[in-house]
Amino acid sequence: MSINANNWNTTQYANRAMHIYQQKGNRLRPTVTAATRIENNEKAVFWLAGKSKAKKKTRRERNVPSNSERKKFEASLETWVAFDTVDEYDVDRMTVDEKEVIYESGANALGRATDIEIYAKMQAAHASFGSGLDFSAGAFSAANALMLCKALQDDKVPWNGEVYCGLPSLQWNQLLANKVVNSAEHVGPNGLPFVGATDTRFWNGVNWFLFVEEDAEDLYPVPASNKQDLFIWHKSAMGWGNNTDLRVITQWDNYEDYWTINMQAKGAATTLQEGKGIKRFRTSTNSAIAIV
Repeated sequence: MSINANNWNTTQYANRAMHIYQQKGNRLRPTVTAATRIENNEKAVFWLAGKSKAKKKTRRERNVPSNSERKKFEASLETWVAFDTVDEYDVDRMTVDEKEVIYESGANALGRATDIEIYAKMQAAHASFGSGLDFSAGAFSAANALMLCKALQDDKVPWNGEVYCGLPSLQWNQLLANKVVNSAEHVGPNGLPFVGATDTRFWNGVNWFLFVEEDAEDLYPVPASNKQDLFIWHKSAMGWGNNTDLRVITQWDNYEDYWTINMQAKGAATTLQEGKGIKRFRTSTNSAIAIV
């Protein structure tokens, strides 16, 4: 005859794990251009077509080729790894599937690595902020945002709704403190502020979005005290060649009695428009938030 222990003598376990707050990553993948193809699991391939110009033709005039250049870009693939172990001793004593916890944490880490790599390539291509794009004298404002729009428009980027700008928490809230940004007259009937999720705001042709670093300087360079450099770009100006989103290799170690979990992602980021279509700008990190 079996005897059941009283409830107050039984240790209760939660059946899910609470992950420490972290960015899930891969936020930037929809904001950049995908590679045309992957060659031999080694290189991501992109193509850039030069500008053509039409000429007025007179009667019997011989046609002259415009000689618009077509360039092939190649970016070598790189590999990121998230590795961990799960001890069999722990598996017997918890209702949470620890391997699933590792899978989720590893996938988040690999996704963040992709985002960090895209920002690293933009930073390498733009070592300093552009002329007239130092906004560090005060809070990041709607007027500053419009100056960024002008700078990109001067690069002749298509103003087609595919411009993106990630903002840290301070600059994001400073921008939202501008009434013109949250005005229904400017946002439009399908984008009323504060109705739905508000971590993205489409305003004046730009997708502004809250993008907080996991660790300091993962994304945003700090050139001096109380200053932080950010980036705005057109989708066609940045590329990501994706070979492997997520490869998971799980193996049992019979000597040590634990599972080893090896998670890998493989890809490459590169700039595509010969330096155009991306702007680096400087902001303040110690200015106040004020409704204006």
